[in-house]
Amino acid sequence: MVTSSQNRAVLISLFLILLLSLLSSCSGGPRSPRVIGKKETYASGRILIKFNAGFSTVSMTETAKKFDLRPSSISCGSVHLHSVRPGTELEAAETFMLDPAVEYAEPDYLIFAATPGANAAAEGVGPEDSGVASRKIQATLRPASDEVTPNDPFYDRQWALAKIEAEGAWKVSTGSDVIVAVIDSGVDLDHPELSGRVLAGYDFVNEDTEANDDYGHGTLVAGVVAAAAHNARGIAGLAWNAKILPVKVLDHQGQGVSSNLTCALYWAADEGADVINISIISFGPSFGMQSAINYAANEGALIFSASGNLYEQGNPVTYPAALENVIAVGATDKDDAHAWFSSAGTFVDVAAPGVSILSPFPPTHDEYRSVNGTSLATPHVVGLAALVLSAAPGLSSEEVEVVIQQSAVDLGDASKDDKFGHGRIDASAAMSLTISSLPVHLLLPSVNSPAPTETPTATPSPTGETTPGPTPTSSPTPTSSPTPTSSPTSTPSPTPTQGQ
Repeated sequence: MVTSSQNRAVLISLFLILLLSLLSSCSGGPRSPRVIGKKETYASGRILIKFNAGFSTVSMTETAKKFDLRPSSISCGSVHLHSVRPGTELEAAETFMLDPAVEYAEPDYLIFAATPGANAAAEGVGPEDSGVASRKIQATLRPASDEVTPNDPFYDRQWALAKIEAEGAWKVSTGSDVIVAVIDSGVDLDHPELSGRVLAGYDFVNEDTEANDDYGHGTLVAGVVAAAAHNARGIAGLAWNAKILPVKVLDHQGQGVSSNLTCALYWAADEGADVINISIISFGPSFGMQSAINYAANEGALIFSASGNLYEQGNPVTYPAALENVIAVGATDKDDAHAWFSSAGTFVDVAAPGVSILSPFPPTHDEYRSVNGTSLATPHVVGLAALVLSAAPGLSSEEVEVVIQQSAVDLGDASKDDKFGHGRIDASAAMSLTISSLPVHLLLPSVNSPAPTETPTATPSPTGETTPGPTPTSSPTPTSSPTPTSSPTSTPSPTPTQGQ
């Protein structure tokens, strides 16, 4: 017979078990892989370890045996990739963080094209944007109104370039002598829109020097940055004379691992990238990725990352956008409103058009797709950075960032806010601000210097493409301080697909 005291003891025991379980769940101890959109956030059976100076192995020998720790390879930046027993990744990383030989240990986080690509399900589709978009190139060139207006067949459909006043910027610069690294799914290496301006890249997925695009996302991004103008094809990129450095870290499904992105950042910086485009998201705040970003920034590179397209899916914080030394980019629509899909947060630094953006899509060279996403907003800002650097190569990366922010059109709340950051970019105003910041004696004879305004303090020596400065259509606003799933069709006009 069970007594009342026994019943009380059982109830107390159950209560203590529940309490301990609750405390354990809140303690920061090992957890199951966090899942967002049914995607685990890190790779199975892999952890990254960076050793302190003078060490090359963990000192916890018995602990290493517990997790079946085995050295796999040295990725880069003194980070060692190790294999562990699947299912123990977080516990192993947290355990080895206590080892005096270890600077840090972490899972090898998964990375994704900022939203699904050609073979994935739709995501972030607006009510009027459920169709597909691709068109065959027409042989007839559109008439050019003046020497800076591209005559590419689809130029009149590039509403984003008109919105950011690109033609005013092109009177000063078109991006010459600037190297833009596109860290993504690779680039269509022989696409006519990029012909002669694609540098030798690297494929970290297959470990070879052919950074070709078998997913499509990277080519879409590269086209927005630097598709050729006046070439009787498709579209015009914002910085159509910039060089593209292709770096492949995403596979044919638009996925990868943070260790490859980390290596790609070190590699791009060492190859002399002036600007880096990362239209990629991850859900892990990687120490390794942050170290690589810091390295690239110290080498003088400007690093831009898509904020993500998960605003309607809970708006989680995404990386590398939320890391230090990264300029995170949000997306706007044709009415300068916050794009419905664009992730928001205090980490967002600036915004750019990201709805119905037309760009080339491989493998054919006559297909162009109209897509939505912060993946396509980001290369607009990257292209603008290339224009500024081309006109004033002596500006530091910090000064270029200030130019972009101070010339942006303030949207939403006054000053910086979570959806637009410092505002939507204005290319013409940015170039006017760039030229007005240069000392008059350093300007080329053909340049008429505007009246000085409050600008970054810099004394660069401009080279290359500097001609009479544009008259901006909007005044710089000072501030206080970062997939398509369509199938080809032939339609009278491009129709957007889901976010990138």
